[in-house]
Amino acid sequence: MALLTGVAATAAAFAVIGVEVGRKLDRLTVIVAVDRSRSIDLVPGAASRVEQELQVAELGMREGDRIGSLAFAAEAVMESPLRERRQPPAPQRAELGRDGTDLGAAVRRALSEVPPDSAARIVLMSDGVSTTGDALGEAALAAAAGVRVDVVPLDQRKLTDIRVVGVAAGGRANLGEAIDLRVVTSSPTPAEVALRIYRDGELIREGNVSIAAGEDVVHLRETASEPGLHRYDVELSAKDARQDEAPQDNTGSTFVRVAGEASALVLERDKALAGPLVRALQSAAFQVSTGDATQFPAGAAELAQYDLVVLSDISAVDLAPEQIAGLASYVRDLGGGLLLMGGDRSLGPGGYGKTPLEEVSPVSFDVKQERKRASLAEVIVVDYSGSMGAAVGARTKLDLANEAAVRSMSLLGAGDRLGVMHVDTAVAWTIPLGEIKDRAQMEKAVRAVGVGGGGIYVDLSLQTGYGALQKESVQLKHLLLFADGSDAEERSRAFGLVSAARTRGITTSVVALGNGPDVPDLERMSKLGDGRFYLIEDATRLPAVFAQETVLAARSSINEVPFRPQAASQSPVLRGVDLSQAPSLTGYVVTIPKGRAQVVLSGPEGDPVLASWSVGVGRAAAFTSDYKDRWGQAWTSWSGAEKLFGQLARDLARRADNPRVRLEADTTGGELRLRASVTDERGRSESLRRLVARVTAPDGTTRQLPLDAVGAGLYSATLPAGRPGAYVATLVDEQTQAVEATTGAVLTMGHELRPTGTDRGVLKRIAAQSGGKVRDTLAGIFLDRDAERFAYQSLGPWLLCVAAFALLLAVSARRLTIPEGLERALQRAGAPRAETRAAPRPEPATSTATLDALSRVRARKSPELPREPSASVEPVPAAPRVSGPIVVARVPSPPSAAPPTGGTEARPPTAAEILLARRRGRKP
Repeated sequence: MALLTGVAATAAAFAVIGVEVGRKLDRLTVIVAVDRSRSIDLVPGAASRVEQELQVAELGMREGDRIGSLAFAAEAVMESPLRERRQPPAPQRAELGRDGTDLGAAVRRALSEVPPDSAARIVLMSDGVSTTGDALGEAALAAAAGVRVDVVPLDQRKLTDIRVVGVAAGGRANLGEAIDLRVVTSSPTPAEVALRIYRDGELIREGNVSIAAGEDVVHLRETASEPGLHRYDVELSAKDARQDEAPQDNTGSTFVRVAGEASALVLERDKALAGPLVRALQSAAFQVSTGDATQFPAGAAELAQYDLVVLSDISAVDLAPEQIAGLASYVRDLGGGLLLMGGDRSLGPGGYGKTPLEEVSPVSFDVKQERKRASLAEVIVVDYSGSMGAAVGARTKLDLANEAAVRSMSLLGAGDRLGVMHVDTAVAWTIPLGEIKDRAQMEKAVRAVGVGGGGIYVDLSLQTGYGALQKESVQLKHLLLFADGSDAEERSRAFGLVSAARTRGITTSVVALGNGPDVPDLERMSKLGDGRFYLIEDATRLPAVFAQETVLAARSSINEVPFRPQAASQSPVLRGVDLSQAPSLTGYVVTIPKGRAQVVLSGPEGDPVLASWSVGVGRAAAFTSDYKDRWGQAWTSWSGAEKLFGQLARDLARRADNPRVRLEADTTGGELRLRASVTDERGRSESLRRLVARVTAPDGTTRQLPLDAVGAGLYSATLPAGRPGAYVATLVDEQTQAVEATTGAVLTMGHELRPTGTDRGVLKRIAAQSGGKVRDTLAGIFLDRDAERFAYQSLGPWLLCVAAFALLLAVSARRLTIPEGLERALQRAGAPRAETRAAPRPEPATSTATLDALSRVRARKSPELPREPSASVEPVPAAPRVSGPIVVARVPSPPSAAPPTGGTEARPPTAAEILLARRRGRKP
């Protein structure tokens, strides 16, 4: 048993250490990285050549060799996984953004795909025009890993090109001040061009100018007529089109921050109802612009020109997810102010639950209210027929519908009940109607559903859902049907089912995706079911629709009772406002204040009516009633309301830039470069500031970028800018969290499309750095092999199996009893060896002599003590040395003692003895 335990421990230890066994293999893996950036459009026949080269490379493959390909632009993705000879390549084509080129990312991704049991080679097929990344550094890492990087140049065709190199304007100006727009152009010959200037997307000037050959600077003078952060775009076009064969790079942009009065944007569902708010903001010295959902800015960069944004009664269904995320980023990252107004299309009823807007709001829009409300049982019917497999960006329609169902689930409380069914020509309960217990598991189950087939049988779906709801004992019962507007079948019988369900207290709402021929019937069902109808063209808005519908179905988000708000805390917003003179409001949206929020005004049951807080580097507030003709009609004629909203706007608005901090940005070389200069009150350079830039990218993501001191009062930072669009940077003091300055820069799409020609120099340096070659073709690449490589295989799994088996045997030996017959046989077999070990062995004479000498020494040193008489011990004479074999006499064992008899009562067996006897099959 000890031996088995030792074997198990040793094997386990070697497995943990990671023992490997190696052997030489003559294998080669070739990974081809194919440039798919926009500049490859300037290479004639690039796609067909790549396909031909891959086919030619395969002709030289041996058994065990592998080939794969990846596509890259600003990022790299594996397109065709590694495969051996005669295995077909993957049919799909990778989807990736084509604006920008990162050769280093291609080498890095290819290196990560190199298998451990093969020599490897990376091949770059590119024009060498790189906009970002460190290709030479990645090539050096590949060389250190023993992988060469070969290059196959793809030659661009020669084009004549006029382009905008850059636009600059100084970064900031005062209101009414002249702005000098400097447009840097490049042209192979002198040319006449038409120039157009746009401010915030609006054309403000156009004309013709002459530009010189090479680089030239055109000065354009404009006036800073409006405060805020403004984007200026310059666009040129050649009078003679033959002088400009690549017009894609004829635009440039810059940002200018204009100091002056604060600016505000009021976004109202009906602009005609925004009058009271506009007057209140104007009384607080704001320059006010108005708009509706169709004029909602596209993202944070477009919102950056305003110091305050007011959102009133616009539903999340009317906005794209990117617009909602941009509004949240405007507050959190750019330091903007946000005022959310109540209404039946705002806050929770507007479908903003679980969105980025709720994250920056001082109140939660959740329907899981702390107060008592009617319990809700809801069944969500999701169409997962074949048409739902259509792609919407990187996801399918069904993915977005499943995510919408998950959003609805997250809004319901513990007392609610939910069921989710997926339907095509059959009904499948993904989540049977019941309590919401394990949310994570339920969400996982919904997201895991894939596309089915056929169309959706509407009548079967409704019949099953109504049957489940009928059995529930709750106050509110609701069914939400999601169907394709062109693929909803068996609708005629559904009308009667919806009407019958309504008489039993079950309401029905319908969401139709796409304006197809079935939409009128689906809308009729929602009317018969006393529900709501939603026609959605953009599937990305489904989560907002489902969230809005769930909140409205719960009937807990709106409380329409007359009340007079009460001051809940001291705030500068209420300075000079006499609430005792305030008229009553007639309703509000029920919300829950967040932990750090300050509740300024409260309503019935302590619900917040006005709450505010700081979030990120901005501020946000929510007024849960309205200031127009529905709930706040009486307030529109009360002077105190105008003062209250004016002071609230001033409290929320973004602070003016620090005049002693100057921030500039540009996107030269495909990178965002930030430069800041800082002075103190006396105009001296200040070099001990800790400054951080919050950079919002065109895709809505935000990065925090520390600025390094590079000189007296000078700071700088660099960020790769791989995606075209506007980059807005807000400079924040890390210690005080105060916003010091805001600016932006634009990376134009033409940056990637500039016909600079193939950069063979870069490609040659990459090959030289890694020990690779410049190739004209991939023919024969598998014949150009490196030395044989050791391939190592881990013995861990095998060692763990040995350890487990040995441990099992050791445990079995301890637990299992050896049969009695086998035990006697082992005893008989071991008896002769035991007797041999027990026989006396002759003792050498030297040993006896040594013992006698030691005894005499001890006797001389010890005091004399009386001793008991004892038998004398004769020394054993030394055995004589013999040349023949030694014969050992076997000593008979003494007879065993007889068992006790008579007079002594037998001892009862112990529990252990009884158990042992039972195991051996004997009676104890």
